[in-house]
Amino acid sequence: MDCSTIIVSYDTFDLTREAVRSALEAAPGLRHEVVVVDNDSPDGSAARLRAAFAGDARVRVVESGGNVGFAAANNVGAGRSSGRVLFFLNPDTVVHGDAVARLVAYLDGHPEAGAVGPRVLNGDGTDQVSTSPFDTAQSIARHLLALPAPRPPLDRPAPVDVVKGCALALRREVFDAVGGWDERYFMYAEENELCLALARAGRQNAFVPDAVVTHIGGAASAGRYAEQQVVASRSHAAFLRRHGSPALARFHRAGSAVGYGARAVAFRALARLRPARAADYRRRGDAAAAIWTWAVFDYS
Repeated sequence: MDCSTIIVSYDTFDLTREAVRSALEAAPGLRHEVVVVDNDSPDGSAARLRAAFAGDARVRVVESGGNVGFAAANNVGAGRSSGRVLFFLNPDTVVHGDAVARLVAYLDGHPEAGAVGPRVLNGDGTDQVSTSPFDTAQSIARHLLALPAPRPPLDRPAPVDVVKGCALALRREVFDAVGGWDERYFMYAEENELCLALARAGRQNAFVPDAVVTHIGGAASAGRYAEQQVVASRSHAAFLRRHGSPALARFHRAGSAVGYGARAVAFRALARLRPARAADYRRRGDAAAAIWTWAVFDYS
């Protein structure tokens, strides 16, 4: 098997079905399978997906036995797949053209490669940030101040530190050599951990812009935006404690308190000033306030 696309599904039947269909179409000329790992979805996704793809031997649906989180479920999928390349794909994605084949071709032509990721688009067709540097005081400050980060070129592949986990491919033997996804992370920051392990093993992570994927984002956490943002912040803090200096972790905590406190005030003011967008601003303000509370009183 040339490639196994692994999709972790949680309560996203319609989106997952379309992600599977687009992935199947994006691998011309490859022996390719799609393995969906269902994390005990309340919407009955596992049975519904089996029915949707009944008779298609390229698609398998397995159940994790509970909501075990993103990293652990991806490891389940890797263990139940047979591809020499593993392509980890979020359920709220659409794979365009022959993107799967392009990622596999890049890996085949670059034996030094670690994780590689495609160009990622938002639902409106604009570019989504899909790579990031390893953490420094400068990169943390840029994030907290909502400043744009440097992006790799769009006209050629480029080395990067971290590839976003919504669409990430690597060779199976490379994945196995670093121990797979770190299951200490339930959700978020696991791609930072994986990409750092790959870099420390001498691998070069890369951005491959001629492969394109649209990522809607937040589908599994719709209606729980503030909670999702706090979980993401917790995971980032855990990563910093493991790999950053104590000073960097303190900087992150202080910066989160100041930055998100200011955002909470600003978004609530904007909700009053711009009624047409009040709901979105309140949602963002509530999330910023939740992160501020976590940073000041918890930071666990």
